[in-house]
Amino acid sequence: MPKGMILAAGRGVRLGQLTVAVPKPLLPVANRPVMAQGLRCLRQVGITEVCVNVSYRATQILDTFGDGSANDVHLHWSIEDDPRGTAGGMKGMQDCLAADRVVVIAGDAMLDVDLEPLLAAHIAHGAFATLGTTPVANPSLYGVVVTDPDGRIIRFQEKPAPGTEISRQANTGIYIFEQEIFDLIPSGEFFDFALNVFPEILRRQLPFFAFPVQGYWTDIGNPGDYLRANMDFLDNRIRIHGCGEWVDGSFLATPEDVDDVQYTHCVIGEGVSLPNGCSLTNCVVWPGTTVPEPYCLTDAILTPHGIFLVEGKSARELSEIDAVASR
Repeated sequence: MPKGMILAAGRGVRLGQLTVAVPKPLLPVANRPVMAQGLRCLRQVGITEVCVNVSYRATQILDTFGDGSANDVHLHWSIEDDPRGTAGGMKGMQDCLAADRVVVIAGDAMLDVDLEPLLAAHIAHGAFATLGTTPVANPSLYGVVVTDPDGRIIRFQEKPAPGTEISRQANTGIYIFEQEIFDLIPSGEFFDFALNVFPEILRRQLPFFAFPVQGYWTDIGNPGDYLRANMDFLDNRIRIHGCGEWVDGSFLATPEDVDDVQYTHCVIGEGVSLPNGCSLTNCVVWPGTTVPEPYCLTDAILTPHGIFLVEGKSARELSEIDAVASR
């Protein structure tokens, strides 16, 4: 049986202030940490031994997931004082990952995918390495993959300028490796899959394939995509088990907390304090959030450490001028 590897050591700098107090793998989607969805995908294909590397706010992640029993898996942890890169982080857990093959996913991606077809394709093609792809409308935001008709990878193109893309298949960060992958990763060094390992696989002409993943995937690497993942959950584009109940098209952890609040198309966590007269549309409210004034907000992320108005892919913190205008 393969073992799982979740990469969870990143800082999440593009999320700005959202990750000042909460590491990216713990950002809530449907009122559950996003990393829990990755664990669910692994568990659905029978993978219950999972290694996780952490660095930024590592203690918070360990305290949340512990030994993994709450998610029906057994977790093994590696705490990195200095991040080692995607491949270096996996190399550091090589002994723990001894198995026929390793399935790698990012701890900060929103996943609702069936990994079984990808595993089957990897085995059927005798692959050394396989990565999952997904079609994207704007390839300039992603690394894209070029394959031959059989799915064998020819080359990569990193965030091509609009109109210059030669593929619309984005790299999802879902990988399947044979054990020999560790021979290409040095110990004790910062090493990256995309920058270091994949070019070497291509140089050696090893069997390296890419196939589309079946299901939902999005990188919640910026505030706009994070908000969209929650809105996609509300629109039933993601089949996940959140924490809460449905009320008039919104998803609420504790409906009694928001009896005097107007809300439309929102995900609202537990233990929130929202004043009478507050009106929210297309918003995510994190657990434990207190809102001081009866704001009228649309496309916002409300957290215990600030309120953020989402504009495209980015977000800015609610200012005093914005607050007056929104009342």
